[in-house]
Parts: sequence; structure tokens; C-alpha cells
Amino acid sequence: MAQRIQHYGWLVSPYSAKTRTYLRFKQIPFDDHVPSIVRLRGTIRKAVGQMIMPTVQLADGTWLQDSSDIIDTLEAMHPDPCTVPSGATQRLASSLLELHGDEWLPMVALHYRWNVPENNAFAMDEFARYGLPFLPLFLGKRVVGPVAKKMQGYLPRLGVTDDTISGVEALATGLIADLNTHLSGHNFILGGRPCIADFALFGPLWAHLFRDPGTTSMFDDAPHVRGWMDRILAPDGKHGAFLADDEVPETLDPIFQRVFRDQLAWVQTLTEAINAWCAENPDATRAPRSLGGAPFQIGGCDGSRKLATFVQWKAQRPWTVYQNATSEDQAVLSQWVARFSPNNPLKDPIQNPFVRRNFKAVLANASRVLA
Repeated sequence: MAQRIQHYGWLVSPYSAKTRTYLRFKQIPFDDHVPSIVRLRGTIRKAVGQMIMPTVQLADGTWLQDSSDIIDTLEAMHPDPCTVPSGATQRLASSLLELHGDEWLPMVALHYRWNVPENNAFAMDEFARYGLPFLPLFLGKRVVGPVAKKMQGYLPRLGVTDDTISGVEALATGLIADLNTHLSGHNFILGGRPCIADFALFGPLWAHLFRDPGTTSMFDDAPHVRGWMDRILAPDGKHGAFLADDEVPETLDPIFQRVFRDQLAWVQTLTEAINAWCAENPDATRAPRSLGGAPFQIGGCDGSRKLATFVQWKAQRPWTVYQNATSEDQAVLSQWVARFSPNNPLKDPIQNPFVRRNFKAVLANASRVLA
């Protein structure tokens, strides 16, 4: 009997939904734990350096943190059925949509959770129920109040303000509608089995918008999205196959147009800021967590967003797919990218890449290694 993995995360956590459904599809034996605040502050913070979810403890005692690191590690340990397409275009498309789900959709998720009163109240109940199960609900809600307030404070840092809310909502409704069209002809994003993009998009859409009662109705006219979520939540054990001939259906084009127009433009702003900082600090091993704020656009709205440097580590994933492709595959990828961006932001390597050591993003090119 295989030794079981220990998975720690709440149902309200989108990244925990990403890793939990990945484990289910892969049929990797695991125990799913709902960690209390006591465990988060104790065992988990001691293991990975902060109170965060999801975290995973492998059978040998090794701890993993960050949904992408978790999935990368488990994919190497359990390669079959593979969730990474072999075709270069599908692999790039999947990686771009993972970046979209992980680093752009939090604007959507947190806006609807904390700015919709019914969702706000529901989340407070959930935080208290999961974090403080040993207290009466009314008392637990008082204790977790500061935590919830801190999360609400992330909204302007992410760029969610009165100036951008209409753009954030346009992103949400457009994504659901476009996915519904696409999924009317496909069981998953790239065919008959889920890829990393499925799990990454599912996380915020299900754990925030669908599960939170004030926004469930956003899916009333999206039966194919609801069916897709059902398939991800309860995999049938059949692996299916990715679409033949490395096809990325044109029904996904509207989503990628938004990714390139808004999100990758922001990534370029961020990497340029990191480059400038590194030029001024050549002996640094780590960049600051934030480099201030900078203008960005979402859904035709102008706003300002925090330059959170960790986002570059996530953005490096599709860049790496493109940069590591053969010259023949790069020619194909360039033609595909040209459908969305005439300038191809992926063609130039990231100058100051990050690697993760001891659960922290450090500069890969640093002249000295962070202990």
C-alpha cells in the first residue's frame, strides 16, 4: 500500500482547490487536512516559514509549499497520467493559463469575496469554522476578524479600486462566457484530460465565485463550465487524451487576447522594475517583496498595482517553455503568439530570474547564495 501524502488547505482557498483536485485526478493517495490557526501558526509555519496554504508533507517528511512547486514535484514522482502536454503550443498555452489563474484571477476572486456582502459574511463564517473549530462560531468570527480585514486590504495592492472594478468584473464575466463556449465542445481545456491550466483556473472560479453564495448565480448561464467543474471535482478515473496535433482551439483565443493585452503587459512592467533594481544592487541575493506601485490596465480600465516581485517567479514558467523550445518549435510558437501580440513578449529571456530556496524566491544570478 502506497504511503499517503498529507495535504493541508481550506475549501475557501483557491490554491488548495488547485492542488486537491490535481491529487484526486492523479489518484495519488492523500489525507486532506483542514488546518486550524493553531496548526498554521505551529507545525506549518515552523516547516515552511509562514502561515500559508496549501502545504503538503510527503511520506518521507519533506514539506512542499506553493501550488506550482507542489504539482511540479508530484508530477515528477507520479508521471502517469501526465498533466503536462507534450506539444510545444499546448504546453505554452497551459502554462500561460496557469499564470492567469494563479496571478491575475486573484483580483476577480478577492473582489467578489470581500465586496459582495453575502460572500463577505460567508467567508467570515468559513474562516472561523476552519481556523477556530474549538470556539463557538460567534466568538471565532471575532477572533478571525483582523485576518479577514488584512485580506480585504490586499484589494488595492492588487489593483482593485473604484477605478478598476468594472474592468475586473468584465474579466470575470468574459472568462466564464468564453470558457462556456469552449467547454461546449471539450471536456477540459485541451481535450479529454485536464492539464495544469484546468486546475489553476478551477481554483479561483470554484473556491471563490462558485462556492461563495453571492456569486454562484454568475454560472447560471454557463452549464458547460459547471459540468467542467463537476468533472474536476469528481474524476471518473478515465485519463482521456490531449487534442491531437498540438491543437489549441481557437475558442480559447479571446482568453489569450486578454492574457497578452493586460497581464503580460503588466509582467513586462514588473520585470523591467526588477531589472532596474538589480542594476542598482548588483550584490543582492534577493529582491524586495515589493518595488512600489505602477500603472496597469484591466478590461479597458486604468489603475495602479503593487509590483510584487514574486509574480516574476510564476511568470518565468511560460517564458521557460518558450525559451527552452527547439528552434523549430519556437517558429511554431511565434506564429501562435502573433495571433495575440505583434511584439511577442516571450521572445526575450527574463534577465534576472528567480529560483526558490528554502521556500523563498532568490536571484538565480546572485554572486553569493542566500543561506
